[in-house]
Amino acid sequence: MIEDMHLNDSWAAGEFYTDDLPVLIRYRPHLQNFAETGLYQYRMDIIWEYEPDTEALLPDSATLALMKEVEDALVSVMEEDNQTILAFVITGDNERWWAWYTTDVDIAGERLNIALAKFDPLPITIVSNDDPDWDEYTGVLEDFSEEE
Repeated sequence: MIEDMHLNDSWAAGEFYTDDLPVLIRYRPHLQNFAETGLYQYRMDIIWEYEPDTEALLPDSATLALMKEVEDALVSVMEEDNQTILAFVITGDNERWWAWYTTDVDIAGERLNIALAKFDPLPITIVSNDDPDWDEYTGVLEDFSEEE
């Protein structure tokens, strides 16, 4: 069923400030069809702590390039059959946060290990949360979708 669902790959972006420091956000504004299935009960957060390049506490260009490579590898493996979906990415204040919604945390974890096997150890932390109502995602939409 979910493998046949349409994954709209359009993204929106925004910026906000905390303590006068920029925080960047990218999110998929059209994931309601996945949320409404009731099958994506869990959110898996991957948090990458980095050394900032500037006083803005954003990553340097080499770190950004590696983050993009890692994200591309994760997306290609984890979204292969829509079992796990990347909903939003937040970067700032010395960390990048990828928020993935999944039907099964164990399967998502196995796929994460496969996707990251080609990389040297990364400064990431992985946390799974129950989020059956997609509260974090809904909060992102409420905070940023009007800015488009």
